[in-house]
Amino acid sequence: MEMMWIAIAAGVIVLLGLGAWAYRKLSQGKSSGREDRYTPERILTIEQVHMLDYLQDTFPGQVVLPNVALKSMLSVRRAADRQRAMERLNNQKVDFVVCGEDGRPSFAFDIEQYHLSDAKAKTHQAKMKNRILKTAGVRFVFLKNGLHRMPSPADFREQLNLAALPKPKPKEDARESAMQQLESQFSEFDQQHSQTGFRDSEVMGLSRLMDLNGIGRRPAANSGHSGFGNSRFNGQSLDVRGG
Repeated sequence: MEMMWIAIAAGVIVLLGLGAWAYRKLSQGKSSGREDRYTPERILTIEQVHMLDYLQDTFPGQVVLPNVALKSMLSVRRAADRQRAMERLNNQKVDFVVCGEDGRPSFAFDIEQYHLSDAKAKTHQAKMKNRILKTAGVRFVFLKNGLHRMPSPADFREQLNLAALPKPKPKEDARESAMQQLESQFSEFDQQHSQTGFRDSEVMGLSRLMDLNGIGRRPAANSGHSGFGNSRFNGQSLDVRGG
């Protein structure tokens, strides 16, 4: 008899334990979230914060965005394999992008990094990124990894005026074949960029950008009107393809 009561008591204890466990599970599923607490994570490194401030001084009145994926700023205009072209966008991003007044990107920047491993693969990736951006009329430039190595915003802006790329035509002649369109576009870009001294696959670093004066200076756009309203840089040459 005594053993029976012990067995019954043990069974009751097990049932009570299972009931408590089930209650906790149900309660967790119905949590209102009032007791939840969160911690902010770093969106930008300190280096990126300083560089973002510098670029905002370089592009007063324009939007500068950090950490932007290429798929968020570009779309496939034409491709032999559209799916593959979209995948190339999915695998790339830039540290900063500058938008003109129409909200479309004009310049893209990466902070210069020195890679101890996979240097060849990373160089190839940078060339691919540059080629993609160039077809969209977005100039891609590597920034120095420290503000003390950068020129003044005014000097940087002046050189970027020389390096700005023309945007592709929004509409193409439907009567042209795909091959004719492609050849026509490459011919147009080659003519417009033949004086810059850079190949399509070359990524423009800061030193090359600042040497544009000696490579065959393209005439800067009319800077008589900045188009940016009041800023600390009024009276200096602005432009940098703000429109």
